[in-house]
Amino acid sequence: MTLRGSGEHPPGRHPRRPVTGRPAVAPRPSTWRIYLGITGLLVLFVVALVGGIIWLNAQKSEELMIADAERLMIETGDKVTDRIRLLYDPMYAIVGLGTQVSNLTAPLPLDGADGPYSALKLMLRGLRIYPQILSFYVGYENGDFYMVTHITGEGADKLRNALDAPLKAAFANEIVSQNANGERVVRWNYLAEDGTVIDSGKPRPANFDPRPRPWYETAKNSDDVAHSGLYIFASSGEPGFTLSRRFGDPMKGVIGADLAARQIAQFLREQRITPSSSAFIFTPLGEIVAMPDETEMAAIAKSVQANTMVSLPKIDDMNNPLLSEVFADYTTARTKLYDVEGRSYVGRVVPIPPRYGERQLLAVMVPVDEIEQPVIAARNGELFRAIVILVLVLPLYVTMVIVWIDRRLGRRAANDDDD
Repeated sequence: MTLRGSGEHPPGRHPRRPVTGRPAVAPRPSTWRIYLGITGLLVLFVVALVGGIIWLNAQKSEELMIADAERLMIETGDKVTDRIRLLYDPMYAIVGLGTQVSNLTAPLPLDGADGPYSALKLMLRGLRIYPQILSFYVGYENGDFYMVTHITGEGADKLRNALDAPLKAAFANEIVSQNANGERVVRWNYLAEDGTVIDSGKPRPANFDPRPRPWYETAKNSDDVAHSGLYIFASSGEPGFTLSRRFGDPMKGVIGADLAARQIAQFLREQRITPSSSAFIFTPLGEIVAMPDETEMAAIAKSVQANTMVSLPKIDDMNNPLLSEVFADYTTARTKLYDVEGRSYVGRVVPIPPRYGERQLLAVMVPVDEIEQPVIAARNGELFRAIVILVLVLPLYVTMVIVWIDRRLGRRAANDDDD
């Protein structure tokens, strides 16, 4: 029998807890602050991670670019040295062997215009095969002189004007000899590419004598092929070098071959690792032998009398900070950094074999900023792509994280309410 007034509770129902005994719940922080803090940390972490990867890649790429520039400088130095070797070695061979060829050492006929010179075809062939040879000639102890000059290729117009040669002429032939009256006369013949005479000048009194010339004086005291210093050619008025060697049968004399300084300058001008890179040849005494800009050499040619030795330009007198810095602090066969007027250069100085220039050094200089430019461009491209990816992907990723956090917070709130 069930009593209504009993203190027992109906089955299946829990007794209600007194409200006054429930502990107070601490207020939860605002949800948007939690989301904002987590989102900020997430964005900061992703940006730092991506930025660090990009910076590390840029640093490694820059190191690789410097190493690659050093390799290119070594290759350029070897290329220039090989080029100088290719310029000089055939000339050494021709001049050295030429003294053993009887046609070249034979005396000139009386007044060279009246009789053919037996070695003309041989000289023309040598000039055709080796275009670096500007002139090939023979000077004799009696003052006779026979020269053939190649007037084609780069600088041909200037040379043609200096020799007063017709436009169709490929060679200019100068002959200095004695006439029947014992007078020294000079005559010029202008030849086509095949060697035929297309024009001739009238004989006139000769004022040219090969015997006091630098190339003759240097060779007559040596049994080897002599390498002259820089001097002004009488034929063209431009600076250059001569290889020469003496002979003594049947008449004493000297055979010579000219190499114009512009040949070396032209090749140096073509060696561009970057747009502003430079290569030049200098001596330990601070003299410039060759450089890409021919302006300085041209100034020398205008101020010095023909067939006189030239004092090489001094680096200190050229007002070129880069040349001055390299000369002041260079180390051979080693890559160094140079700071010139706020711009950094990486450079390398290597010696040129004495056979091609006594105590001469080749310097190759490359601006560091031009080496780094491809790296900077690549880094900026990577940074732009990373930003685009972050802009497109990060909102979705953040939304997913927020949804996940929101669910966790919702579950926790529900559990707190149940408790």
